[in-house]
Amino acid sequence: MKRSLPSLRHDLAAREMAAAAVTGLQTPASPAWVMARIAALLSPYYEKDVPQAVRVMEAEDWAEALAEYPQWAILNAVRWWKSEHNADRRRRPMEGDIATACRKEMDAVRAAAFILSQPLAPPPAASLPRPDALTAEERRAIAQRTMAEVFDGKKFGGTE
Repeated sequence: MKRSLPSLRHDLAAREMAAAAVTGLQTPASPAWVMARIAALLSPYYEKDVPQAVRVMEAEDWAEALAEYPQWAILNAVRWWKSEHNADRRRRPMEGDIATACRKEMDAVRAAAFILSQPLAPPPAASLPRPDALTAEERRAIAQRTMAEVFDGKKFGGTE
């Protein structure tokens, strides 16, 4: 998705494909799946003497914190938390830790949704060749054409 972001501004076909993908990528995970995934994440950190009512409250907090995120983002966030890339992986994660990682996972999807909410832009103009790739005569001709367009057809450079 990240690589296609620039083309979404002006390419109708890319926009249509991205719109379908964005819809699927934003669908929130089922609450049952979220709770199972979080239970698996937290299982090494459970304490023996915590009353069941407290566990239920904690589960409700987790469900609320992750309710908007799709399954793929939660899964990636949890896997990141447990990986060697996370210096804090040995401590118990909090709801906000995983929600922050989910938000980061969703960056490209949110960017694509924003671009798709904007009107289709015209395709980029054909770019001129790099100046160092042109001869002095070619640069002079381009400059004269440009000046003529700007100054109503008057010629510059010695001949008028």
